[in-house]
Amino acid sequence: PLALALPAAPSACVAAGIGNSTGTASVLLKWQDNSNNETQWVIHYSVNNGTSYTPLPVVASNTGGSTGTTVFYQWTAALANTAYSFRIQSYSAAAGGYSAFSNVSAITTTVFTLAAGTVPGQTVVNLSWPNVQNETGYQVRYKAAGDVAYTVLGTVEADFTAVQVIAPAVEPAKTYSFVVDPYLVTTIIGNSNVATATIDSITSKTGTSGTPGSAFSHTFTQVSGSAVSSRGLTGVPAGLSFNTSTGVLNGVYPAVGNYTLTYTVTFAGGGSLAQTFFIRVRPPAGAPAVGTVIPAWDGVIGSSRDTPLAGTFTDAEAESAVRVSTTLGNMDFILFDTATPATVTNFMNYVTSGKYTDVAFHRGIAGFVVQGGGFKGTGTGSNFTSVITNPPVTNEPGIANLRGTVSMAKLLGNPNSATSQFFVSLADNRANLDYQNSGFTVFGRVAGNGMAVADAISNLPNGTYNLFLDGSASATPFEDFPVNHTSFPAVMDQTKLVKMNSVTTIPTLSYSITGNTNPAVASAGIVGGQLHLVGLTGGQTTVTVRATDLDNLTTNQTVVVNIGDTFASWVARNSFPGIESGSGQNPDGDGWNNLQEFAFMGDPAVSGATGQVVFPGTTGVAPAASYLTLTFPVRKFTQGLGYAVEANDGLSGTWTEIWKSTDGFAHPQVVTALDQADRTVVTIKDSAAIGSPPMRFLRTRIAQQ
Repeated sequence: PLALALPAAPSACVAAGIGNSTGTASVLLKWQDNSNNETQWVIHYSVNNGTSYTPLPVVASNTGGSTGTTVFYQWTAALANTAYSFRIQSYSAAAGGYSAFSNVSAITTTVFTLAAGTVPGQTVVNLSWPNVQNETGYQVRYKAAGDVAYTVLGTVEADFTAVQVIAPAVEPAKTYSFVVDPYLVTTIIGNSNVATATIDSITSKTGTSGTPGSAFSHTFTQVSGSAVSSRGLTGVPAGLSFNTSTGVLNGVYPAVGNYTLTYTVTFAGGGSLAQTFFIRVRPPAGAPAVGTVIPAWDGVIGSSRDTPLAGTFTDAEAESAVRVSTTLGNMDFILFDTATPATVTNFMNYVTSGKYTDVAFHRGIAGFVVQGGGFKGTGTGSNFTSVITNPPVTNEPGIANLRGTVSMAKLLGNPNSATSQFFVSLADNRANLDYQNSGFTVFGRVAGNGMAVADAISNLPNGTYNLFLDGSASATPFEDFPVNHTSFPAVMDQTKLVKMNSVTTIPTLSYSITGNTNPAVASAGIVGGQLHLVGLTGGQTTVTVRATDLDNLTTNQTVVVNIGDTFASWVARNSFPGIESGSGQNPDGDGWNNLQEFAFMGDPAVSGATGQVVFPGTTGVAPAASYLTLTFPVRKFTQGLGYAVEANDGLSGTWTEIWKSTDGFAHPQVVTALDQADRTVVTIKDSAAIGSPPMRFLRTRIAQQ
């Protein structure tokens, strides 16, 4: 029989290998199969370029295919830092023989050590490693601390031994692990060690907020590959001091206002970092305060007074406010105009233009946030439209993201990207949101019982919907979308949306009348933001005006109201026949003219009415001197009316005034002054004793002033 031909010799033998710190090495062999009848491959190696070759303990079986196929074989029992030469034979059992040897490929299994280092003050990691012989390239993998698996960052061409990883692949203040895998064609030769690097960064939050005079303490922190060389802080307001050794700023919060500081840290390894730090000082929360005092009122019967209440009470914390009317109830937001002026202006632009009408709350996570302001349903299936946004607003961090605060949403990695979307924090989110993405801007807070609405939204069933925005054919997934239903519908039902019906501005204070000690004297009410008082009858009353803020906290002011009577108003209340309303006329014919009837509490329609008679009398008991007295009623709450008592010896000549109403009831000539509801009954004593002159006469004189 004819002998079978021996297999053709393999060609293009290439070896590549790396050693590791344990002293072992991994070698990857590649060659071209030029035969179609081999049954085994025989791999021979020589150490340190020796002349004798040794077959591997395990002879590789036929892993090739047809002629021209590339064959790979991994040998993991090699030694590190060792020179090897490799050659390959093919063997055919049927032919009973070996092919000629392939070419020889020589390598040294250098220990493959990856090193990682940072650039001080920059978001950069430098990776370096030794070159691997015959490699095709390198694959770079990485993961952040806490991640489970590595992610391929990219590849590096052959013969490169370093690469620089920069943001956004790496982020400030994070620690990363890196691995580099050299490969031959597409097969990994082996793996490097794990090298770690921490990105230089200032890790403290970007701002803080408090009330004037309250305790302040903030520590600036950073991470770095080298020690801190120096620290500096500019723009420090009065009341605060900075320790350049510890990075601690402490003292007390300054006056209300916004303060911008610049912190700089320089590292011993070179490079520096700077951070802008904001201190936003706001008035303390609390009940309204009395502003301008509401003045007392001296009015007359039938008159009225309107007093604008704006400014009579103040609520320093609540500079402005809006009401968010939702399908689950109202939420009132107190806005921080002075502390975050750009953000409040941005928010109010959406409010005043009506862009928040019928806008859905598209995110609700119990114990975290409720978010809305970005999208509204079209009424059909999963089709939604985006709120047309204004240019992004500059970030204004510093106020803590506590439960009940209202903050702007923004894009990941872009601090200055907030537009229309906002969220309400349902828990204390300071540890996360005060630091993340340069801090989230808090521009207001929920007042009163509005958090019950926010909690109710977050507690609704929620899930993921794929929504089609603005007519797009591609769906956008929305996670944690709340739906007002007993369970989460698999298909979007826009009738179950939780929406903002409207967002409108509201006053920060409301007013009410909570007291009127004598409502018969004057009526009191709030009309159009004014205190409306109407005089009803003569007398005095005290009116209590209450201001209530959006947290239902209250403060009162009292207003003393004196309603007097005038002859003219008295005339207007009485029905006089014909033209008998003049002060000197006497329509009832009792000898008392109208002015006297008015002064002495009489009735012009009844002759000789009780109360208008003047009572004479004397004081003193014989043998002591006696004094003539006169007793009469003095009308209370009058305006333009004066009383006087005059004396005379003989009803002729000059009458001497011994008392007048402007002297008051504590005058020496006042014997008694009996206070009654509508009058004071006074007894006036003559200044001269009876008998000193042989006769004495007293009279009253009434005058309109």
